Amino acid sequence: MQAACDAHGPNITRRRLMALLGGGLIATGFTGEIRAQEKHSPPRIVVLDWALAASALALGANIVGVPAIDYYRQSVIEPPMPDEVTDVGLLFTPNFELLDELAPDLIIIPPSLRIGEPFLQRIAPTVIIDLSHNGDATIASAISGTEQLANAIGQQSTWPALRAVMERQLQDAKVLVSSWHERPLWIATSADDRHLTVFGPGSLFADILDRLGLINAQKDSGFWRGQATAGLDRIAGVPEAGLVLIAADGSNSVSMPSADGFFWQALPPVRDGRIFQLPPVMDNGGVPAIIRFARLLATALNGKGA
Repeated sequence: MQAACDAHGPNITRRRLMALLGGGLIATGFTGEIRAQEKHSPPRIVVLDWALAASALALGANIVGVPAIDYYRQSVIEPPMPDEVTDVGLLFTPNFELLDELAPDLIIIPPSLRIGEPFLQRIAPTVIIDLSHNGDATIASAISGTEQLANAIGQQSTWPALRAVMERQLQDAKVLVSSWHERPLWIATSADDRHLTVFGPGSLFADILDRLGLINAQKDSGFWRGQATAGLDRIAGVPEAGLVLIAADGSNSVSMPSADGFFWQALPPVRDGRIFQLPPVMDNGGVPAIIRFARLLATALNGKGA
C-alpha cells in the first residue's frame, strides 16, 4: 500500500497519514492538502448523491452543487460541505434550472437516478457511479466505486492516499476493539417504540465489523442492503451481546425505543451497561463512512471493555 502511494499518489508520508487520522478523518485539512498537490484546477462538479458527494470531497473535487445540503451536514457530516457549494434542491427532484445556471463541467449520479440521465446530459456530461454491488454495500464495493469516481473526476492521484487513510484507520480500530473480539454486537438504528433496524451481512457496517474482527449478532442479510427489523425480544435473545445505536441526525443523540419503559430497561445490554451511542454515520456512505464508523466505534468500545 505504501509503495502504491509513493508511486502514484501525493507525497504524503505514513506519519502524515497518522496525523490526519488523529485529526478527525479526511476533513477540511486533508482535502485542502490534496487539492494543493493538484497541478490543474479540477472541473466544476455537481454530485446528486450524498455518499458520492462525500467521496468526491474526500478526493479533493471541486464540487459546486449538491442536493439537500442541510441533510448532508446533519447526517453525513464528514468531510464538511464547503459553504460555497450550492444547494440544488431535493435528492430525487433537483432544480434543473439551477443546475443549468451553475453550468457544471460534470454531473455525478447514483444508479437510482439513471432515469434522469438523458435530461442531465443536456446540461453537462453525466456519469453514473455505484458505491454498492448487487444491492450490497461493502468495503470492496466502496473501494471499486470510489476508484471509478476518482477516474471520472480527474482525481486519480489522490485516491491512493485516501485509501491508505481508510486502511490505516481499519488497522488501528481493530487493535483498539480487541477486547470485544469474543462478544457479539448489534449495530442498529431506532425504527419505532418496540423495534430496531439492525445491520447484517450485505451492509457496510457488517463488513466493517468483520474487518475489525468483531462478531455481528445479526446473522441474516435482511431485505435491503443488509438491513432487517428486529423486535426488542430478539435483541434480548442474545443476552451476551453489546448494542451499538447510531443516531439518525446531527443531534449526537439516539432516540431510543421506549427508553424509559420496562422492556427497554430490561434488555441485557441496557441493564448491564453494554449500550453505545454513536453520532450519525451514513450506512452506504462509501470510504468516508468506513473511516468515520471505524473511528467512532473504536473510540466507543475502547472506552469500555467487554
